[in-house]
Amino acid sequence: MNSNESKLTHLEWAIKSRHSNQTCALNLLRLFEGYEELWKTQKLARAAQDLTAVTFSLWRAAFPADKTGKRAEVFGHGKAFLERLIEDNSISYPQDKNSNEWTFNYYTRNARSSLQVLSEYWPTEVPRYVGKTRNATERWDYCQHLLDDAVAGFEKLLQQRKSKAG
Repeated sequence: MNSNESKLTHLEWAIKSRHSNQTCALNLLRLFEGYEELWKTQKLARAAQDLTAVTFSLWRAAFPADKTGKRAEVFGHGKAFLERLIEDNSISYPQDKNSNEWTFNYYTRNARSSLQVLSEYWPTEVPRYVGKTRNATERWDYCQHLLDDAVAGFEKLLQQRKSKAG
């Protein structure tokens, strides 16, 4: 596959992935709107924060997923990211994209961490993250699948709690 085909393949994946993530974000927002009083409890408020964190992290990680994964590249991009942060006192999407070897890992690790916390506290609603070697797009797809399952699990939980209260 030449570099133009590779780029188009990645862009196609990124667009489909962002669509999947945006659909999940909309489903989550519907749950926030439809079950607002339930989300205000301490335990569910934490879950809402974690679900939002995973959604944002994966949304941001979709486009910089075209990375090599080489340690030297990750280190170099991390260093460049820190230089931008210090020099400009600002980070925006172009800096995220230009430092994709590091930023992709950052965002997917955030997603993984929040998914692990959710699974610990809500094991019947959120499947456990199973660590294994995955390339960038496989890691993203896996986290998004877990997020989709988590949102569906919380919808069932909220429906149950609402019917018990009502």
